[in-house]
Amino acid sequence: MIRVVQCFTGGVGAENIRRLARHPRMKLVGVLVHSAEKAGRDAGDVVGLPPLGITTTRSLDEIIALAPDAAIWSAQGYDPESIARLLAAGINVYTGLGGYFLDGEPEQALLADACRTGGSTFAAGGNIPGLISDVLPIFLTGYTGSVRHIDAVQRNHVAHYPSAAQLRDGLGLGLPPGESESAAALDAGWLWLMTSSARMVAAALSVPFTRIEQTDKRTALAAETVTLPGSGLTIEAGTVGGVRWTWTAYSGPTAYLTITNEQTAVLGLGAGWRETEHEPAWTVELDASPPLVATLTWPEGTAAAAANAQLNSARAINVLAALVAAPPGCVSVLDLPMITSSDTVLGEATP
Repeated sequence: MIRVVQCFTGGVGAENIRRLARHPRMKLVGVLVHSAEKAGRDAGDVVGLPPLGITTTRSLDEIIALAPDAAIWSAQGYDPESIARLLAAGINVYTGLGGYFLDGEPEQALLADACRTGGSTFAAGGNIPGLISDVLPIFLTGYTGSVRHIDAVQRNHVAHYPSAAQLRDGLGLGLPPGESESAAALDAGWLWLMTSSARMVAAALSVPFTRIEQTDKRTALAAETVTLPGSGLTIEAGTVGGVRWTWTAYSGPTAYLTITNEQTAVLGLGAGWRETEHEPAWTVELDASPPLVATLTWPEGTAAAAANAQLNSARAINVLAALVAAPPGCVSVLDLPMITSSDTVLGEATP
């Protein structure tokens, strides 16, 4: 039985608690929260479950004192210093933001030293960076050859996503159009994230990474004011209703990877933008021998925002057994075995 603490209770963090509460091979033993409003409550109450007998805390020291096998770090921001405290205490850590591929990153020494001190392991992942921008492209290259270029595209419709702050501050939806200080900060943050994927894909293909650039950014404006049902965020007419970034990674002068990330709060924004909720969410295309195209999406009728949180939660939980078993150090998907479902329940209805 793997003893797990959950750090923070946003959309993915709350889903982690719900999954861990019923997991046959893992036991939730502690929950760290941001706000005073959530502190001191039963973790089940915080996420809409019956009581779990676990009282939430805002103290990282109290979490460390529980001596869990693993922690899932689901904060809105990347915090290498706090993660290093967990690692140095002998707690294996998985995070969904930052640290995806640490070679050459400024926090690499801090986290590697903490892993050595605690005999622990650190890994990160998600859907982007993660599934669409590195994991799936790397997997597909194993079934072809003479890879010349990879296109990876994510197209999310986020009207039902539960966090207004993440939609506004993380994607720029509902903000006035035009370049601003906040838009520039968003672009820099996304470029930092995509650099991890680009470096990882280059390492997997055994080609040198030279650079990655934001090669396009487009926004589409809402024609009328709407309030999003999932988060309550109001998108005023004339503000950003959709955004699409494109990044290109180079090995020397040659582009080897293009990543596109489209996020729409409103449908029907114009030619080239998502028209319906049921269009594919992810596509990876390999210019190779043979050429390959892989498309992933949700079954019709699926609540995409909830499913996206479940996808990221499942990945976080499924990786824990491999993380606990791995030698100490900072690892990526290139170092871990293939990750599969950790709680398969054949024949049972999906919860």
